[in-house]
Amino acid sequence: MKQRTIFGGIFSALLLLGGPAIANQTPAGAERTAPWNAETSDLEPDSSIIYGRLPNGLRYAIRPNNRPQNQVIVRMAIDFGSAAETDDELGLAHFIEHMAFNGTTNVPEGEMVKTLERLGLSFGADTNASTGYTQTQYKLDLPKSDPALIERALFLMRETASELLFNPEAVERERGVVIAEKREKENFGFQSARAANSLFYPDTYYSTRYPIGDQKILETAPAARMQALYRKWYRPDRTQIVIVGPVDVAAVERQIITKFSDWRSEGPPLGDINQCTIGIGDQIEASIFAHPKIGEQIGVQQIIPDRARPDTVERAMLQLKMRIASAIISQRISRRSRENDVPFLGGGLTFDIGFCDKYARIGFSASGKDGSWRELLPFTEQIVRQAVQYGFSDAEIAEQVKRLDAVYENAARSEATRTSGAIAGELVGLGDDVFNSPGYRQILWRQLRPFMTKAAIDAEYAQWFGQLDTPKLFLTSKQTEGIDDKVLADAYRASRALAVAAPSARDQQAFAYTDFGPPGTVVDDRTIPDLGIRTIRFANGVLLNLKKTDFEANRIRYSLRIDGGELHFGKENAPLARLMRSAYVSGGLKAHDIEDLRSILAGTTVSAAFNVADDYFGSYGAVTPADLERQLQVMAAYATDPGYSENALRLFRRPLPEIYARLDATPGSAMNVASVRIMTDNDPRFSLEPLEVIQSVDFEMLRAALGDALVKNRLEIALVGDIDEEAAIASVARTFGAMPPRDEIADDYADERKTTWSDNIGTADIPHRGEANQLSWRRVWITDGDDNQKRTQAVDLLARIVTVRLIDELREKLGATYGGGASSSMSRVYPDRGLFAVATTGDPKDLSAIEETVEAIITEIVEKPVDADLFERARKPVLESYADWRLRNDTWIGVADEAQTKPETLNRFRNSEETFKSITPNDVWQLAKQYLGKPPRYTFRALPDELIAAISGASSAVR
Repeated sequence: MKQRTIFGGIFSALLLLGGPAIANQTPAGAERTAPWNAETSDLEPDSSIIYGRLPNGLRYAIRPNNRPQNQVIVRMAIDFGSAAETDDELGLAHFIEHMAFNGTTNVPEGEMVKTLERLGLSFGADTNASTGYTQTQYKLDLPKSDPALIERALFLMRETASELLFNPEAVERERGVVIAEKREKENFGFQSARAANSLFYPDTYYSTRYPIGDQKILETAPAARMQALYRKWYRPDRTQIVIVGPVDVAAVERQIITKFSDWRSEGPPLGDINQCTIGIGDQIEASIFAHPKIGEQIGVQQIIPDRARPDTVERAMLQLKMRIASAIISQRISRRSRENDVPFLGGGLTFDIGFCDKYARIGFSASGKDGSWRELLPFTEQIVRQAVQYGFSDAEIAEQVKRLDAVYENAARSEATRTSGAIAGELVGLGDDVFNSPGYRQILWRQLRPFMTKAAIDAEYAQWFGQLDTPKLFLTSKQTEGIDDKVLADAYRASRALAVAAPSARDQQAFAYTDFGPPGTVVDDRTIPDLGIRTIRFANGVLLNLKKTDFEANRIRYSLRIDGGELHFGKENAPLARLMRSAYVSGGLKAHDIEDLRSILAGTTVSAAFNVADDYFGSYGAVTPADLERQLQVMAAYATDPGYSENALRLFRRPLPEIYARLDATPGSAMNVASVRIMTDNDPRFSLEPLEVIQSVDFEMLRAALGDALVKNRLEIALVGDIDEEAAIASVARTFGAMPPRDEIADDYADERKTTWSDNIGTADIPHRGEANQLSWRRVWITDGDDNQKRTQAVDLLARIVTVRLIDELREKLGATYGGGASSSMSRVYPDRGLFAVATTGDPKDLSAIEETVEAIITEIVEKPVDADLFERARKPVLESYADWRLRNDTWIGVADEAQTKPETLNRFRNSEETFKSITPNDVWQLAKQYLGKPPRYTFRALPDELIAAISGASSAVR
């Protein structure tokens, strides 16, 4: 193909370098194949992926990769989902996925999860599965590249693929879990999504075949019906295996052949799952979904004829143009809503070509304050239409091109250290696309970049969005008084009838914060030998810690910590911390508002970052080495010259009434807010303050409370990763090192660290106004602070043990809940402050069973040490996680960030693995007796409002 030759040269050579040498090693019983979907694409596939197929049609892809160094990612995808279900099978594709953990030919019911835990995988974190409309995925993240472990993983995948038993008793036990998952999802948000899909995609599987299924069928479908569906669709010719990690390709292929070659399909091939068909309307249609807790949002969407869009240069060109256009529209909406105080909270364009292989979706959405749709609709519609009529400016396009330059360049530079999880996720989710390398995508971008002209982007955008004349409109709102479908449609027509003026141009700005004075000088420079951390102190007291690694190419992790944070504000000014966290950065700088600053930073990895945490001001993040100094400049500017824009204050206050109105909209949100308020006696450091309080804070109050803390308090910077140490030291010297002297000793904030727990102990029933069949439940015991490493680790292990037992009993045996677990939180900031919590969700009708089961589990664990098997199931995943722990930059930034101000944390790091290994079942038992052997201090039950009124006075209602 002619287009292919544009990109053929270097990548064809690379394919020749990688292909034949590996292909000669193909084991008997499989054949190497072309990359998936290559037959429909003119793009170059990634030559590092080894593709193969067994004679039964099963396809596999293997990618050797060393990031993380030990982890192996295993995925199995079945081309089957809810779209293939008939009317009496709704939800059974998802039910089948659940049955993978409930008995196979060679793994008894209840043993699958235990087997995985014994191998070092945590249920939920590393073992998971998901069902969509057209695909079901099974996922195992193996903690190490052990041939025996890979063999077990593939054995379990084969058991799942063809050996599920569907024992009727096991089906009945799992039925409650599946229904519990549906119950958790069936809130007003999900209901509004159903209504939207019914409007936009009527009579398609998007509106009639939800993976979560139909309640009646989930309650009554017999095991035989599930098994028949499983036998029909779980076939080798519909299955893909993906394995990514530090593996021996030939050995893995032999295992795939051994495990899967004797699997046979039943009957002839089934073909593609039914594609959707949507009528093309010629009239505006509208629909409204009302709920007392839902946010205001207007969605506008039109389906227009299109065609299948395989992964080609042509599609890439079109998508790049529209990606640029969409980004500019979003930027215009954001800027104008800030400048004109429009009650806009979020939204943007909808653009999707090749939808269902024959349509395109075009449109936009906007969310805002309650009752604002009459303003939001014309505001957004006219910005979208304005671009159809007048196009985009050269400056706007140039800014987006710079951003894409950075995106593709940074991805290519980081290719060598791309994680196995990211690669496997992309492979298993390819659909009809081809897997390309980041290096090739950068070359493709460079080839297409000259075509990203104003004329080309204007024309492409106008061609699509010039057709937005008879869309469907979907409104969600708390109330519909005075609104009906006709009113909504008429409002759209009225907006379209108004003329729009050309957009005004904006002047481009140069960054104003490059000179902070003469560079600082280094007065102390040492290295911590066993950790390889270099510690620097500048004359002005600024501390810098450097750790050079090769774990992430072209990436530097950074931390900036200025002493104070929430402790600086204390209890009296705690609401100001929330204001700072939400609005300080969007307040911009004195020389640049936030929109101008974002434009200035276009084409870099720099973020406008400055935050407040429990005991520090500052930020954590990542940049490329080339952008490090600019990132430091931006953070230094926020520390010395914040803008405190009133626009940012308005944006902060704008959504508050809607946010607070939804606090009791679900049992989970009601629980999270009320339980903390009760436990802390409404201490604003930990609990959400009343609406009138947070609405009253402003930037003048924040400025006064901060004082000179950001320019005087002790400051520590850490840089970890692909760093040039001398260049990094020079960059810090020119920014923070150039500032006036800082305090060398931190305030201990002794009074601000004092806390108490409420004496309002016992059971509290918390009303929620969500679905009547939903509850959230939490029980809390008071523990201690994080001043003893072994104790902290042992209590965390205790929480893992309780979680394993909760899964065994509440989920697997009772089927009373979809999720549940225990957690331990021991504070390093607030002395002696810690808690242990057990939490779950469920149906109010199961409340007694939930409480009795939790009490039985806690009693069991307090009475005697846990058995060796349970201990190992909880312990092994943590032990295995240490394999790559020291080979990750996100670990090292957490070590280097306080290497000088809190050197005691270095010993915690040094000793962490050995300390954890030293924990015994008796250690855990002693702590269980100490903390859980006493009555729980608090029990919280978030229940439907109307149910609480019917409960006897044994519990105190909270309102």
